[in-house]
Amino acid sequence: MKKTACFVFSAVALMLTQSPHVAYGADWLSQIHPYISVKGEYSDNLNLTPDDQKRDFYTTVSPGVKFNNMTEKSGIDLNASVGYVFYSEYNDFNHVNANVNLDSKYLTRSGINLYLRNAYTRSDSPREREYFTTSADNKFLLAKETQRSVYWRNVVEPIVEYQFGPESRIGVRYRNNVYRNEGPENVNSIENYVNPFVTYWLNRQHGISLDYGYTNGFFENSPDLNGHKATGAYMFRFTPRATASLHGAYTRKIFTEELLDYEIYETALGLSYQFSPSWFVSGQAGYYWQETEIGENNNGVTFKGDIAYLEARTTFRVSVQGGYTEDFFTSQNLGFRKYYRATGSINHFLHQRVSIGCLGSAERTEFDTERIDTIWGAGANIAFIPFKWMTLSAEYMYRQQNSDLEINEYKENRGMLILTLTY
Repeated sequence: MKKTACFVFSAVALMLTQSPHVAYGADWLSQIHPYISVKGEYSDNLNLTPDDQKRDFYTTVSPGVKFNNMTEKSGIDLNASVGYVFYSEYNDFNHVNANVNLDSKYLTRSGINLYLRNAYTRSDSPREREYFTTSADNKFLLAKETQRSVYWRNVVEPIVEYQFGPESRIGVRYRNNVYRNEGPENVNSIENYVNPFVTYWLNRQHGISLDYGYTNGFFENSPDLNGHKATGAYMFRFTPRATASLHGAYTRKIFTEELLDYEIYETALGLSYQFSPSWFVSGQAGYYWQETEIGENNNGVTFKGDIAYLEARTTFRVSVQGGYTEDFFTSQNLGFRKYYRATGSINHFLHQRVSIGCLGSAERTEFDTERIDTIWGAGANIAFIPFKWMTLSAEYMYRQQNSDLEINEYKENRGMLILTLTY
């Protein structure tokens, strides 16, 4: 963790010193905005269990800081906070929480581009949000806790690339993903991922994309992993706004316990369309074949799609995913599962100072012939900005899981009130 922190700090310092904004010290200092947030939450099922639900009201006080000097060529977008969570009844759940989200880039005149993302979280929430996503994306990892325990995760992802055309580039991505959980089940893990890639447009209409991903995974209480995935795509742009694509992929997962090994073959057709700078649609459909060392092989249809409408007053997102997922480096490490998910959110400013929103999701997971889980949830929120330095918001969320095994079912109602003061 110390090495990761030193690496992130050094990379951010380099980008700060290279950014043209840093030449004006007073300017970038004025872009630092300290804030404090006070959040009150109530849950009628803290541990997401079918019986003996624990209910409580808990308060989180979080000071933090925001910094943003991002431009088209370079900059840093940082949001970091640390706080303390006080439970009213279950005081043994009290803990320190933290969140750090960093996005930075530096594009040079010579075509060498540097990117760095980092996401750190410390929490006891039973369901963990997918890293590098926002609350508007409404996407969570499949795994969940059934007893509240504090965990932390840090994901750092640098990218170095050489851009040799308007859309052509070659580079390498690295990801270090560390997960630590204070619970008794020893699900700690470390992921190291290396991903060289190349995208080359032969002309304005025809392009190809190739990449290879190598995963080295360490697990405290389950077999370690070596993973390989090779992907190729041909892209045809038949209008400036519309692009069709043909994809193929091969995945191999190798474990220290050989009977867990498997391979996946995939093919898919895709289409994307840009209606306007603020409205984008993409979709992909295909088929996959999974071959395992033991047990039954799997195959089926895969699909994914996204709709995004992002304007100053209204934002709208819908995402669907179908076929399978691979759940590693989480609180359960469920591995390969047949999986289907749809998520969506919308937010609209009724007035310059008032916004409303709603969000929802539905998931289906097939574990085996005797267990199929379905999870669905819906919620709404409202925010009021009486002053530039003050935000008041409220949110309600309902989530339910149905399962062929009753022990995995739960229902939860959760509400929260948040006051944020920003300087």
